[in-house]
Amino acid sequence: MAYYIVLPFGLIVSFIFCLKRGRGFSINNLMFKSVSSLCYILTSVFAMMSNAIAYVYGSLIIFGGALGLVGDILLDLKGIYKKDESTYLKGGFIFFLVGHVFYSGAIIYSSRLKWWIILIALAFSFVFSWANLLSAKFTKVHFGAYRLIVFIYSIFLAFTLGLSVAAAIVSHFAKGYVILALGAILFTLSDAILSNTFFGRNKDSFMYFFTNHLSYYAGQYLIAASILFMV
Repeated sequence: MAYYIVLPFGLIVSFIFCLKRGRGFSINNLMFKSVSSLCYILTSVFAMMSNAIAYVYGSLIIFGGALGLVGDILLDLKGIYKKDESTYLKGGFIFFLVGHVFYSGAIIYSSRLKWWIILIALAFSFVFSWANLLSAKFTKVHFGAYRLIVFIYSIFLAFTLGLSVAAAIVSHFAKGYVILALGAILFTLSDAILSNTFFGRNKDSFMYFFTNHLSYYAGQYLIAASILFMV
């Protein structure tokens, strides 16, 4: 019951934050963002309580979401405290990266993917990350000193994406894995927009900020909701 209360409440709070965040960085927005991120973690918690059979999968997703919450805060602090921008940005990358380790672990544990499928997903993640760097020239994104950490983070991001899509296919599109895959796709889309916002030029308008956070929260809520349908 609690799941069906916190989910719509969280969606409303997160949507309001997306509107506020489109207007820029501020301490007030950071507080709102923290509550929004807490809501998708609570969604995960109540989803696991409603589906105790998915305890291990749910626990790993919750840990991943909690790391994402810290990453969320650090990335906003980057925009508030310009003097320490580099430190906050790298910290945000690291927390989200480790969060994807938990997400990937949850998928591998629950789906029991064969080793060769995991290797294909890993190969895809390296190709994805290289393509991201190589396309920077055409997309006019300048990673500069963050080139290495962007490359490493992209591998973990794409690994989660590849595993989630593979799990959906192997499970013959079981509801839980389809929801998870959609969440991973939106998460990846959000990071693509964020990359343009952080490293591109003249791409920090309201629409960029709004779509970045809208796709991010939609992705996180779908990942959280997937717990409810895992068997």
